Amino acid sequence: MTDNPRDHYRGFSHPVVFDLPVDSTIDLFTEMDKIADECRANPKHIEGDDQIAFRQRQRKRFPNLSDEEFHYVFAVWRDHYAARRRARLAQLSKQREEVFAERAVAPVQHYDALTAKLMEIGRELAGLQIQM
Repeated sequence: MTDNPRDHYRGFSHPVVFDLPVDSTIDLFTEMDKIADECRANPKHIEGDDQIAFRQRQRKRFPNLSDEEFHYVFAVWRDHYAARRRARLAQLSKQREEVFAERAVAPVQHYDALTAKLMEIGRELAGLQIQM
């Protein structure tokens, strides 16, 4: 897993994202995508943490949403986030196949660099698989 630039858990069993400033230059989904990525870098992360973090951020931006509206918007975000992760998996898988093909015909002096690139891709693929 990668280093987490912001630890949203801070010793708690769930993420705490209240103190983040509301960035008006990005939408709630983009902001939550980033928070979810960061939370997943923490070994304490469980699936329910996404809903907690989303609710905290939603209340900062849209404090008047009803519970029903929140659950609808959260479900839409969850589908959006899953689709983004599936797209990244597909992109990495394609990139991995291209590097394997390149390495198969590459001169010996390029073999180590291409193998290192495959390892980077493999680590990210593994991380995405674990977190899904």
